[in-house]
Amino acid sequence: IHASLRSWLTSNTSSEVAENMRIQYGGSVTASNAKELAACPDIDGFLVGGASLKPEFLDICNAQVM
Repeated sequence: IHASLRSWLTSNTSSEVAENMRIQYGGSVTASNAKELAACPDIDGFLVGGASLKPEFLDICNAQVM
């Protein structure tokens, strides 16, 4: 989905807009899947819900930074 969004932005706006647009993942993010999601080339960040209230939230934050 994220690659499709970036492609749509390139086609309908410009490559500059597509490259600079931050696309965030809004699905379920947990400490166990955060590194895998962070490795996806068109995911620029996470919208974290309930997991932000748990101690493992630090693992999610660190997955995106690394």
